Amino acid sequence: MKKWIMVFLSLMVTIQAEQFSQEPTEMILMDGFGETSSAEMVSPSADQRHTTGVPEGSGAGNVTEEVIVISADEYFAEDELTETMQTDMTQYVSDKPKVALLVPRKVIGSYANSVANAVLSYLLYSKKHFVFEVFDSQSQTKEALTLALQKIKHKGYKVIIAPLTPEGANLLAGIEREALVYVPTVNIEDIRVENPNFVYGGIDYKVQIDALSQYAQNKIVIFGDGSMLAKKLSDYIHEVRLEDIVYSKEIKNVKANLSYLFKRNAKLKDASIFLNMPVVQSALVASQLSRYKVPYKQILSTQVNYSPLLFTLTQIQDREKFYIANAIGRAPFALQDLNALMGSDIRYNWIDYASSIGMDYFLKDVFALGGERVFSEELFAQQVYYNTEILRPKEGSFAHIDVVNASTSVKENW
Repeated sequence: MKKWIMVFLSLMVTIQAEQFSQEPTEMILMDGFGETSSAEMVSPSADQRHTTGVPEGSGAGNVTEEVIVISADEYFAEDELTETMQTDMTQYVSDKPKVALLVPRKVIGSYANSVANAVLSYLLYSKKHFVFEVFDSQSQTKEALTLALQKIKHKGYKVIIAPLTPEGANLLAGIEREALVYVPTVNIEDIRVENPNFVYGGIDYKVQIDALSQYAQNKIVIFGDGSMLAKKLSDYIHEVRLEDIVYSKEIKNVKANLSYLFKRNAKLKDASIFLNMPVVQSALVASQLSRYKVPYKQILSTQVNYSPLLFTLTQIQDREKFYIANAIGRAPFALQDLNALMGSDIRYNWIDYASSIGMDYFLKDVFALGGERVFSEELFAQQVYYNTEILRPKEGSFAHIDVVNASTSVKENW
């Protein structure tokens, strides 16, 4: 599959090159995230526009440029190679955006591929010349991030997209003080280290809990899966509706028979149930609630259950009382289709969506390439703010019932 993707990318670069009279765009990609060094794929020169090279080992051509690999020894000896950056945003202005993607593949797993595809999709959609390279730090240790940053700076990148966990984002914010960094996976509320060059695109789950709590009854039950996110969501619910919580339970094995939990449990009667678990587990819990005819009022859930899988994993009666908070807005159909073709999803995957917003911000506001923004989300005080809508999963689609405007969140958080 990787071979076909690389062949497709090569064709796309060649097609883009033929659309412009100047030198074609340059695209630099890693030959798989498992490698610690990065292989370069450079679009053909003016007399070789129909013979695009691809990384060696992909089965579709030869490398056209020598691969540059920086060892750890070189890193500690080459401070003089690092460019001194100014805080003036005009330093980023260019007709050829140059963006580095820093991914700790062992930590974020498949999101490494997904985010890379989302970024690449937006760059292709923009029809601009660009240079894009992926740097795999493998882990989020200080040493791994520092070495990856040195490689990035050595190649002249000043703009970085870094899908990290809160722990990794805080480490990176303490290390990198020059480049402009966008972290699509983390909300600024989870950041302890101040850094004016960092922008965050993570959704605000607290806003979603606040919005959902408006629909909750005076009797609240919380089911979670024991994950860090579930515990965070539970903490938010306790903050806003502590006096209404009558029952809280971790369900770590939803495939088990939960009759002991649901049958004749008076605490569930007329209760609003917060399901703080991924869509597969939530669907199994919802189906058992239906099976045992639990007389609850509604199920409330955050972004974690905004997924088309909900329709295939549940029956209509299982989801008829679902209320789901969602922060993903609308994107052009052409951009959605390009993401789908590349293997990313900006309709239901909020991390891919947030990564696209970051590229939108970079191209229009940082690189100053002109044109209108593709996305309408506000960027204020280093954080992207999302409109939060409340949805009901009907027979085959999500129906909108309410929208919490992001401007309200901006005012409350500033």
